[in-house]
Amino acid sequence: MRKSLPLPFRGTSLGIVAWCALGLQGSCTRLEAAGDTFGAGGAVANGGSAEGGAPTGSGGRSNGGMSGANATMSRGGAGGVSAMAGFGGAPASAGGVGGADDCLDSNGFHGLGCGTCPSSDIVSLENACTGATCTPFDNAARLPRLRPDGSLPSLPPLGTGGASGENLGGAGGEGSGLAGAASNGGTSGAGTSGGATATAGASGSSGAGVAFTLIAQPPPVFTTTNSSAAKPYLQQVAQQLATQNVSVVYTATGSCVGVDAIVNATPMTTGALPAPAAVATYWDGPSSSGKACDLPPAGVSADLGISDVFAQTCPSFELANLDSLSVRDTHGPIQTMIFATPANSNRLALSAQAAYLVFGFGADSGLVDESGQPLWNDENFIFQRSASSGTQALLGAAIGVPPARFRGKPHKSSDEMAADLQDAGADAASAAKAIGILAADYVDSKNLRAQLRTLAFQDTHQACAVYPDSTATAHDKQNVRDGHYPLWGPLHLLYRVAADGSPANPATRQHVLDVVGYLAGSKALPNGVNLLDVYAQSGLVPECAMRVTRSKDGGNLAPFTASSPCGCSFELKASGATSCRPCNVQGDCAADETCSLGYCER
Repeated sequence: MRKSLPLPFRGTSLGIVAWCALGLQGSCTRLEAAGDTFGAGGAVANGGSAEGGAPTGSGGRSNGGMSGANATMSRGGAGGVSAMAGFGGAPASAGGVGGADDCLDSNGFHGLGCGTCPSSDIVSLENACTGATCTPFDNAARLPRLRPDGSLPSLPPLGTGGASGENLGGAGGEGSGLAGAASNGGTSGAGTSGGATATAGASGSSGAGVAFTLIAQPPPVFTTTNSSAAKPYLQQVAQQLATQNVSVVYTATGSCVGVDAIVNATPMTTGALPAPAAVATYWDGPSSSGKACDLPPAGVSADLGISDVFAQTCPSFELANLDSLSVRDTHGPIQTMIFATPANSNRLALSAQAAYLVFGFGADSGLVDESGQPLWNDENFIFQRSASSGTQALLGAAIGVPPARFRGKPHKSSDEMAADLQDAGADAASAAKAIGILAADYVDSKNLRAQLRTLAFQDTHQACAVYPDSTATAHDKQNVRDGHYPLWGPLHLLYRVAADGSPANPATRQHVLDVVGYLAGSKALPNGVNLLDVYAQSGLVPECAMRVTRSKDGGNLAPFTASSPCGCSFELKASGATSCRPCNVQGDCAADETCSLGYCER
């Protein structure tokens, strides 16, 4: 069985939040050590049943290729990914599900086999029998660069081939550089990846907006984030807080700039380079769409950091112990990342090995389609984000390509990425060449499913490619929630704490707790709106709806049960229907069910 995957990936897309007034009362969990798991008082199950449903597909090959179970996988090091999936006759060294015939349904996954016994790790969870749609991706036939033992070649040296996102950036861009953090909380040298550095006070304000000191009192909350999931919901929070004379100030920066601002207390500035952002944004009323704000030359301390990735995914923070640094990591909703093409592309699926080659080798990937013709070999149509993008960091952790080593055309934002993918769909020839990366909630919240196609993803040890949802058109995020689809991670809400565990800044303590509670979904907004409902309709998953957990980006999965599960309620709000039985009291449910939020949760 595969253990946690130690992936030394660099760069990310995390944000930071500075509050001049904020908190949350212990209802969500922090992940600060490698073995931690998340959940509001939830339990990580020792085993647990895999998601039910009939096995997908039957017939075809019945080779029992999933029964070899002694697998190891090693990513990182020289950049290679060793081991191939041990299904359908692939090398058994890659492992499989079960290991005994009584745990194998040889008809599942189109005859590749699926696991029927309780699942306990990422391999068994990904290969558990399910009723979800699956599409096999034939690595052996389509990846000629595979070595004879099924392993992948090491990444090419830096500086060879096409463009990488390492130097994408500039003021206000997501490629902002960062000051690396030593594990003891001290500051090590300023980085240069992505352009701007996070050196405090290096630049004055740009004069593009209202001076920070003139924003309504009490002192405003300052937030900086480039998380695609956070801004729309943060805006809803900010609009509500504005009615209470509390301002939220938002600045778009790279994820790891945000980690640095919280862990190292590096002040945030706006203006020309080397400031990490050109201008900040704040909201001054319940219907405000945002106004420009300039931060002072000396900078402003961040009270809260919002990140797409674990802090340890950032360079120089790999060994950081947040607890010893007095930093709390509370989780917001689960974000799902995807590989996408124009909707008129005829591509349906992608494997982890294929993604490693496409984004790690670019034009030299060697990938071919089913007829043997080259596929995704034009780096003008291989669309990446940047080294500081959380989307890129999370996907890189899953496929074994550090975010600064991605090949293809860089993009500063999800908007740019989506626009290029849609433009590539203008004709069939360019649509066939194009592939990019996005957050699933971006696609759903922008109503872009008709224009962009989410590719089914087949992990390294997985028998078949699956969508984040049970089908290509569903909105249930079933495969994310039950462990079949691995490209996800929680939104991270980071803030410094005092000895008693409360937010460190007394002036902003209660507001920090409030805002974290709103974003985590444990507290309704002042207008009565619960963001859990908003998340469900926007492609995000509240952690109470999850049945699996993880403690690092690209790491192992384990079964998980929230203390107050909301999977049935989520399904109803996300897709309009649920098969769960309604309940008013525990007696309405079976012995193995819990009455929660009006439904019998299993």
